[in-house]
Amino acid sequence: MATISSIRTKLLEQFPEPQATLMATVFVESHDELIHRAEFNELTAVVKELAEAQQRTEARVEDLADAQKRTEARVEDLAEAQKRTEARVEELAEAQKQTTWAVKDLAKQVGGLAGALGGSLEDFACELVPELLEHHQGMVIESAGPEEMVVGGEAKEFDVVIRGSIGGRPVVVLCEVKAAVSASEVRRFLKVVEAARESAPGAEIRAMFFGFRADSQARKAITSAGAAMVFTRGVMIP
Repeated sequence: MATISSIRTKLLEQFPEPQATLMATVFVESHDELIHRAEFNELTAVVKELAEAQQRTEARVEDLADAQKRTEARVEDLAEAQKRTEARVEELAEAQKQTTWAVKDLAKQVGGLAGALGGSLEDFACELVPELLEHHQGMVIESAGPEEMVVGGEAKEFDVVIRGSIGGRPVVVLCEVKAAVSASEVRRFLKVVEAARESAPGAEIRAMFFGFRADSQARKAITSAGAAMVFTRGVMIP
């Protein structure tokens, strides 16, 4: 950095000593003032930038604080919803237990009802079917009731077996008793009856179905096979 002495020495080459000394002094002082002013302006700009950055930071902090509040509120809402969900799950679990107990109880009741219904329906068939055979076919009844027969070398239990004669010829009617008869059950029982015929060559064995109802396919299968049926919708005895 230039000093007053060095500048004065150069000025003495062209100016008298008093002038050279004054000019050197003024030049150095003015130079220092300019340097200080430039540094001050630069510092002022830096401070301004820092202040603006601080304002932006504070604004960002406020935004983050608001976001944090919203997040905390949302977390509280989720926690409350979780509590309600857990309470609902407990209610559903309890309801499931009650439903399971109810289903088991209903199964027992249905099982008992099915057993009672099956027995009463067979008893009803034992009373009604012989009368219908007497009326429609003139069958002389000898016996009617559940019976076990050997079919295909195996013992087979039939719901109702009516034994008697028609016009002096022995006749055996094998009766399947069900509350509701389906076409598949008709086909299955007809196969059993056919096997019974093969096991007793020469015997006249007929098939009959007794119950509350049968769908159209079941009724069609019965009539196509020439079998008899007694349902709530009517009686068909060949």
